[in-house]
Amino acid sequence: MNWKKLNKSASEEQLNSYLINRRIECEGQYNQLRDDFLEAFNDTLSLLNIDRNEIQNKVYLFDLHFGIKIYSLLTDKYQFTARQASEDGIWRFLSISVVPDLVNVRWGDNPSRYWKEPRRIWLKTLWWYIFLSWQGSIKSTIEVLEGNTTDEIVQLVERSGRSGYRVELYRQIMRHYSTLDVDKRKRSSDIFRKIMKLNTARTRVVEPSLSAGGVTEYVKELFLYFDSKK
Repeated sequence: MNWKKLNKSASEEQLNSYLINRRIECEGQYNQLRDDFLEAFNDTLSLLNIDRNEIQNKVYLFDLHFGIKIYSLLTDKYQFTARQASEDGIWRFLSISVVPDLVNVRWGDNPSRYWKEPRRIWLKTLWWYIFLSWQGSIKSTIEVLEGNTTDEIVQLVERSGRSGYRVELYRQIMRHYSTLDVDKRKRSSDIFRKIMKLNTARTRVVEPSLSAGGVTEYVKELFLYFDSKK
């Protein structure tokens, strides 16, 4: 796949054109990619037993299951890699030239979710959320993520750190977070944000893999820190 990119100025122009004309003009292999995205989108609606107008009633579940589908699609069928996923221009092209109608269903005309704010491009955040939470299989990953909210997507994806994402560390954090009692999460709605902030601070001076017990023990200590503060 020859992944096309859009720069910011072209993105603004093309998005404005789409919002006025509502025309989508895919070419070549991107026609198939669009069909695959549409199938994943509609399959997610069927899975949740909702129509497009009801997505806002189940935003996190929709993002989770659609995210899983496009992550698997791009990774398995199109050999999409983390290196390519780091290219904002690719996400801008996908969002505006391939499936702007799908982004529009979820986010309306908000340019931040198509191109304007790299950390907020919807398709990009979904892919990275699943990648950073991946537990080895679709089933295992859904089990770890199904109790979360859109807040966890934001806190995970938007905290890349100075050296980028520490993928195995983040996957361990998501795994451990999923073991917390649901009532505890509700009582401490900002616990995940606190964990991620503490991790950001600690990894500036500590290498988790070199800690006693490695990454697993390091993650446990992050959570124990807040238990000890009660």
